[in-house]
Amino acid sequence: MVAQDVSVLYYDIDSLIMEKALLKDLKMGPSGRVILPAKFREGKSIIAVLGGNVEVLNLVGERSA
Repeated sequence: MVAQDVSVLYYDIDSLIMEKALLKDLKMGPSGRVILPAKFREGKSIIAVLGGNVEVLNLVGERSA
């Protein structure tokens, strides 16, 4: 089974600040999409799942330096 690293953009349910997490070696489901661990999804609103380690330059409300 193929494993993939992904960057996940999400909101924590207790915060209005968007965050990024890098998850490594995730398994692919039968539809070809990665399977996010239930423990990670808990308490989060997932906004996007991106391939690899994505460098986020700025998020909503932030300005890049």
